[in-house]
Amino acid sequence: MSNSALAVLVASVSLAGLLFGMGGQAILLGMSAVVLIVLLSAMGLRAPDRPVRSALAVLIAWGAVFCLLLALGQYLHVPEGPLVLIGGFPAGTAMLVYGITPLGITLGLLYGFFFDGLVLPTDRQRDFLDRFTGK
Repeated sequence: MSNSALAVLVASVSLAGLLFGMGGQAILLGMSAVVLIVLLSAMGLRAPDRPVRSALAVLIAWGAVFCLLLALGQYLHVPEGPLVLIGGFPAGTAMLVYGITPLGITLGLLYGFFFDGLVLPTDRQRDFLDRFTGK
């Protein structure tokens, strides 16, 4: 998929998320935000000569798990029903503590592991330092 096709997809998801938000569909707004993060990251990973398959696989898995957690949180949230506890926390808090926080750490680890190959490879790093350090 080309970057222009990804850009059209990003614009479509952004518009859908806006409409979901305006329509009061919080779960769909949250899922569209996650899809938007994955799509924009995929655009960044499409640069030539970058080892993207494993990073992209982790990113897609991250998005899928995040959306599943959002759906599970919505499913477990019954305001008029009994209090649902998961690991000693109410369901919504448990989703944050046990689900969303580790997912954020996963993105940080992904960035750390793939920085040299994806963000600033060694050859580009030397060129960057030579160019901007005034040496």
